[in-house]
Amino acid sequence: MRSDIIDEVLSVEDKAQKILRDANANSRNILNEAQLQASELVRSALKEEREKNQSLLLQAEEDANLQLTEFEASLDISSVLSEAMLDEIANSIAEKICRTELEGV
Repeated sequence: MRSDIIDEVLSVEDKAQKILRDANANSRNILNEAQLQASELVRSALKEEREKNQSLLLQAEEDANLQLTEFEASLDISSVLSEAMLDEIANSIAEKICRTELEGV
């Protein structure tokens, strides 16, 4: 009778240890799965943010290139003006200067 009780206690103890091992294994699996899902969410968010910022960067580069082209075109206007136009502009400036009254002189 006594050995039956000891066997029963040992059997219950073995079952309890098995339950604990199974619970530990399950909790590790749950944690690993949660970490994998969190990592995937972070990777996905980073990828989306990177793509968005890359798009913004490309648009900014295009805008900057357009502004540079327009600025360079505005600088090249003097090469478009003929010699006669430049003389006319210079004469117009000289006439305006000559017509100004010099006060205090």
